[in-house]
Amino acid sequence: MYVEIDLGRVVSARRVVLRLREEGPPLELFQVLLSNGERFFDSTGLPLPSIVRYSDRFRYSFNQQRELVIEYGLKPLQFIRIEVDLPTEGAGISSIEVEAVGDNISLGMRERGGQVDILNEIGTRAEGYESTGNSNALIDGDIVSSWRYYGFSQPGDTEFTFDLGALYWVDRVRILGDLAGIAPSSVDWRWTRRNAIHFPWYIIWGSDGSLAPDGSLRWQVLGELPEHPRNLRDIVHFEEQFSLRPLRYLRMRYPNRQCCITGTTAEFQVFGEGYPAGTIMQSPIYDLGAVRNATALSWQVETPEGTRVEIRSRTGNLLQESYVFHDKNGKEVTERRYDKLIPSFKGRIDTVRSPGDDWSIWSQAYERSDRGFLSPTPRRFVQLQAYLVSEDPMQGAVLDELVLSYAEPLAAATRAEIYPIQAQPGQRTEFTYYLGWNMGAGSTGFDQLLMRSGADIELGEIRFAGQVLDAEVTRVDGGLDIAFTDPFVRSGLIELDFASTIYRQQMPFEAFLASGRGEQQIRQRVDVGDASDAVASEAIAVSLPVGSALIDGLALSAALVTPNGDGIGDLLQIEFALLNILQPRLLHVALYDLSGRKVRVLHDQQQTAGPITLSWDGQDEFGQMAAPGNYILRMEVQGDAQTQKTTKIIALAY
Repeated sequence: MYVEIDLGRVVSARRVVLRLREEGPPLELFQVLLSNGERFFDSTGLPLPSIVRYSDRFRYSFNQQRELVIEYGLKPLQFIRIEVDLPTEGAGISSIEVEAVGDNISLGMRERGGQVDILNEIGTRAEGYESTGNSNALIDGDIVSSWRYYGFSQPGDTEFTFDLGALYWVDRVRILGDLAGIAPSSVDWRWTRRNAIHFPWYIIWGSDGSLAPDGSLRWQVLGELPEHPRNLRDIVHFEEQFSLRPLRYLRMRYPNRQCCITGTTAEFQVFGEGYPAGTIMQSPIYDLGAVRNATALSWQVETPEGTRVEIRSRTGNLLQESYVFHDKNGKEVTERRYDKLIPSFKGRIDTVRSPGDDWSIWSQAYERSDRGFLSPTPRRFVQLQAYLVSEDPMQGAVLDELVLSYAEPLAAATRAEIYPIQAQPGQRTEFTYYLGWNMGAGSTGFDQLLMRSGADIELGEIRFAGQVLDAEVTRVDGGLDIAFTDPFVRSGLIELDFASTIYRQQMPFEAFLASGRGEQQIRQRVDVGDASDAVASEAIAVSLPVGSALIDGLALSAALVTPNGDGIGDLLQIEFALLNILQPRLLHVALYDLSGRKVRVLHDQQQTAGPITLSWDGQDEFGQMAAPGNYILRMEVQGDAQTQKTTKIIALAY
């Protein structure tokens, strides 16, 4: 009588706990057999898949304990077999527990979007990548399938690179070098265990996915094995432990040896703690049934401290189709191989749909739920993406619900462009915005136009079919809302004249068609494109001349400050423009005397690109009038790529 348990994959087991039933007597005479999954081999050196070899046996005689613990020392374990030598009436087993290192992140790597690459014979003429089948042996949970290099040519080095498919908190790597997949003996001694070795030395690196300036991954050393003769055969299980850190990529490099089997690796196991540091979840492609106007995304999330959820979208009208072929056993095969199979050996053919050539890139992350849709619309197909981030391994974000709202399009197609597309920094410039649209069978029309930009908009004339339109203009945060008296229900073109002052590169001016008011309002983002034959910009962003200046247009109301209280020259006005500061940066403006002593700080806050106006009344930090004389006005701002400092001499007299 026996019970045999297959864990489904090999694990690094600390201990096995066998619990017997509390009711009735305990089992007295029995054996516990443990196996890492090794098989017996036939005379040709091939493993017999159905016969498991149990290498560890634990005998129990006249047992009276209810809980039995077998310490296993992190050895590989897959099969547990309990053989009852003498049945005991009323006795039984309540549970069998295996305590392992943890969940092996390597398992299911490819299904999560990860991959394994083996670059072999590095530095030789035979250098190249191994097949997917060979690399899968490192992460399939099977101790019998293994990677090894048969070094009977110029060897070179071997390099494993793992993409875990997501960002995980990792602190341990285990390399199982069991020779279970190599026959103990064979007609050719070169292919046997006695000719197999492990790693003369190795280095393991990790990366969280951040990039170096040249575009390659940034790597950090996680562990290395110094060269030593005992590495070749005495050590079978290699392990590197390091401080817990977020990692997505792992890389291991080791040298091969000539005339032997080198680098036998049955499993490459990766362990960590807590929730993933970064997980991307991607929806299937949603078919809206026709070209629709996606209006908003809303969601319900749980984000404990140290976590966040970033939602993105993309849209398109075209799909690409590819086909995946399988044999009768469900194994994926090439189309050529499939065509050669007889009908009874052919399996299913899956159709895979992927975005076509007209799809947009992923949008920027949505800032808040139930806000305007960020991807181009109207479109027929939509795909959504959620990025769950955790800066604390013990805290995880939860996405409960994600809702896409859509309606009939206001217009079947839209296009907008601006002219001119370049301006001088900090100078008021006149622009014309061209917005064209086409109505289709399902278009509902619009009666409002919403202009949005990070720059100011000073609206001039609005023309339609050569006629100036009357409109109600409302200034809102980030732009203008323009309401027309009559709705537009036919195709047409609007021209809008406006003035603006540009302070950073590629300042966009976006437009939305709208219909309805309040919560019932429906918006449709206007696409960028060729709206008018009068211009050829096909852009809605205004650029500045190429330059590195961050501070421009410094102007002082006077070179001499005279705070006498007579209303003339009492206050110094300082005006300048910050250019190309996309993210808030510290702007420090202060006055110093000629010895370098700080007299007064005028500004010490975060700023973005835009106009700055400051003033000085001649007083120092303590509210006392500064001594007459010359002072140095010093301005300093740190941009995305450089820090700029500007100075000016100011005179004070009274």
